[in-house]
Amino acid sequence: MNFSVLSFIPNEKKSVLYKINDGNWNRLDADNKNLILSSLSPGDYNLFLKIDANYETKIKQIDFKINKPFWLNTFFLIYMSLIIIALLYTFYKYQIQKIEKKNQLLLDKVNLEKNLNQSKLKAIKSQMNPHFFYNALNTIQSYILSNDKKQAVSYLSKFSTLTRTILEMSEKENITLSEEIKTLGLYLDIEKARFDEDFSYEMNIAYGIDIENIKIPSMLLQPYVENAVKHGLLHKKGEKKLTIDFERILDSLKITIDDNGIGRQKSAELNAIKNKDHLSFATEAMQNRIALLNQYKQKNIAINFDDKFNKNERSLGTKVIIEIPITY
Repeated sequence: MNFSVLSFIPNEKKSVLYKINDGNWNRLDADNKNLILSSLSPGDYNLFLKIDANYETKIKQIDFKINKPFWLNTFFLIYMSLIIIALLYTFYKYQIQKIEKKNQLLLDKVNLEKNLNQSKLKAIKSQMNPHFFYNALNTIQSYILSNDKKQAVSYLSKFSTLTRTILEMSEKENITLSEEIKTLGLYLDIEKARFDEDFSYEMNIAYGIDIENIKIPSMLLQPYVENAVKHGLLHKKGEKKLTIDFERILDSLKITIDDNGIGRQKSAELNAIKNKDHLSFATEAMQNRIALLNQYKQKNIAINFDDKFNKNERSLGTKVIIEIPITY
């Protein structure tokens, strides 16, 4: 507050006294013409000013009010309380949705892993089916009956090694390419004994492929090789040949399973006559497994079938092309 003091005598200086409400009188310097009240709480006040003199002087009263800060007003406090409650409720809902989403993702992952394991079991079933064991045991029996002990022992050794390998692979999610190639070789050697001398196979590995470190999903290739042998080559007359090529295309491993068998259409017709559904079971099981692998691993494993025909539309066999992203 600024004020002035009028005097009838020139250059006369008088001090000013002030008090607030019923407090004590306080003196201001004679040259001070303003009063600063910087620490008053909100409320109603009576300010009294008078000149310090030996005679009675008139007291000047000034009434004023200091309002509460807006953040202490009741309306503002209610408004802010509502905003805080709304924010807390929004945060609570967000956290609940976040937890529910996390739990749903975990549940989806569990279900996906469950389906993936079921598809893996189906893949094992398609490889270790009773027909395979029956045929293998018959072959061993034929060697024994023909007194070919050397062949019987060799065949039995390969058969037991393959069986053990398949069981060991069933516990692994991924295996090295060298393990897969070794398993395919065992399987084809066992199947080769069922044919006459007209069945041959070869596996070609392109230069630069690190078969000891590159990994692929376990139980992936053998069902397609089995289909080529049992449903493409078994019913073919004359020379039967199976070729498996491994090559690298950028960051993908390209595997080509090529046979010169009777083709998928003729094989389906024969299976329909014999009322066999093994081919459809194995193919469907593998397709489901690849779809689950692509979803679970977020990879893009691609399978393509190429039916080969000559100019007369006669089947020259089937080519299966599998592309797998390279992982180590």
